[in-house]
Amino acid sequence: MRVWGGMSRRLVAIAAVLGGALPAGLLVTSCATSNAERAGPAPVGEQPTPMVIAPPSPSPAAELPQPPATEPAACTAFVKPGVLKRSAVVRVVEAGIGRWLADGAEVERKIAKSHFQGWEIRRLYSGDPCYATVDLRPLDVVIRVNGMPIEKPEQAFDVLSSLRAAQELVVDFLRDGQPQKLTLQIADE
Repeated sequence: MRVWGGMSRRLVAIAAVLGGALPAGLLVTSCATSNAERAGPAPVGEQPTPMVIAPPSPSPAAELPQPPATEPAACTAFVKPGVLKRSAVVRVVEAGIGRWLADGAEVERKIAKSHFQGWEIRRLYSGDPCYATVDLRPLDVVIRVNGMPIEKPEQAFDVLSSLRAAQELVVDFLRDGQPQKLTLQIADE
């Protein structure tokens, strides 16, 4: 019992250090299935007889039906190409920039000659049909939105808030160092 008590305390300590990332039960289970030679001396007394359970044989009736093929999701954020629905814009505004970033956008601060240049796109909702038609891609550097700077968090918040009533979304960005502009109209549907 002394060996087990010491192992138990060490496992609980390991689980605490890992911040609960691995449940103590998982650690105990993995230790219980380890090689007996490495685990220490065998307990005194009669050894249990191992049980062998044969896997069930598959039967034709047990086969699960295949789900029907799903169609790719359709984008509902546009009234027509190049024209966003205001309701889609308002949903993003209300959710906040943090949620927009967390749901599928990854950007990184781009510094050039010791000055903030813009936000370099690393990932922009890959696989989302709405973003498939938007001409922004990884390595583009967004420098302004609707003519306003976006370097500081409060500036980005102001830009996002202004979109609620804006007539268009204009993104100034650099692609391969060359200035580009993306303009999407915003329509009340």
